[in-house]
Amino acid sequence: MRVHNVALVIYVSVVMALGMAMGMVYSDDNSLFLKLAIAPEDVPQGFIFGKVPNFAKKVFNGNPCIVNSDGIRFLASKLYPDGNAANIKSMYIAIMATESRPYGDDLVYYLLLFKDSKVASVEIKKLQDYYQFNKDRIVLITKDNIALLLFADNVDNYKYIAELGHKLKGRLN
Repeated sequence: MRVHNVALVIYVSVVMALGMAMGMVYSDDNSLFLKLAIAPEDVPQGFIFGKVPNFAKKVFNGNPCIVNSDGIRFLASKLYPDGNAANIKSMYIAIMATESRPYGDDLVYYLLLFKDSKVASVEIKKLQDYYQFNKDRIVLITKDNIALLLFADNVDNYKYIAELGHKLKGRLN
C-alpha cells in the first residue's frame, strides 16, 4: 500500500471515528465511505484538495470530510432543487481546486447516503431531473440508496469528473 493510501485511510478512519462518536455517521457507513472516498492519487493532475475558507468551516470540518448534520441541513437544498436534508442519512464531500486557486471549488464530489429506499427514490428522481439540465457539468451515479454527484464548475473540466465518475462507479459496483 502506498504512503498516500495509508495516509488517506488513517485520515478517513479518524474522521469517521469522530463522526460516529458525535452521532453523525453510522458504523455501517464506514466501509462505504472508505470504498468511495477520493484518494490523493484520484485527484486529477493540476488539481489539489481545496482549502476550506474560515467562513465555511462550520459546514466542512476539513477537505475531504464527512459532513455533519448541520452541514447536511445547510447544503441539501443548495445541492439540487428541493433537496431534503431530512432524507439524507450521511454525506461525504471532496472539493478539488486548481493549484493556482486553492480556495476554489473547480471540481466537487458528493456522496449522498439516503435514509432508506423509499426516500432515496424521491431524492434520486430530483437529482436525475437536475442532471438532465446540467449534463455538461454533472456526473450522477446512483445505486440503491446511494448517489454519487460530481460537479465541474467549468464545462472544460467535465472530462475530469467523467474520469473520476468512471473510477467511482467501478468501486461502487
